[in-house]
Amino acid sequence: MDAAFDATALASQGVTALIGEMVRGGWEAVRGTFGRFLRRDGQDAADRQLALFDEAEQILTHADEPADDQTRLNLERRLALQLAAYLDRFPDMAEELRALLPKDETETAAQGPALSAQHNTHSQVVQALGSVNAGTGGINYGVPPRQPGA
Repeated sequence: MDAAFDATALASQGVTALIGEMVRGGWEAVRGTFGRFLRRDGQDAADRQLALFDEAEQILTHADEPADDQTRLNLERRLALQLAAYLDRFPDMAEELRALLPKDETETAAQGPALSAQHNTHSQVVQALGSVNAGTGGINYGVPPRQPGA
């Protein structure tokens, strides 16, 4: 563990990533892994912590009206406090939490903008850090352009 360890900052990063998964519908996919991470405090405590995150996921994704920015911010703060308290009790878990974070959250932030396309089975994705102009010929998918009259 490094000397510059800041439980609050790391907890905030972790909660931001988890809430992002909740909003994208990926909470169930990461819930088990996150639950195992929380078991250091015992199974009962892990279940109570996980229940708070489950409640947040319900508020964010299953409410009659979408959660507004203030609701989301309040949830992030509440969950970050919970996670920071956990990291204060178990500072050796910081490295494990860092390993759970998506790489683009921790590594590419300093490198500038990053693009990612995930879960795009049978779809077309165009990514650019600037303007995209398909021109008059449209987008060529590696197929030679059709010759006039052919």
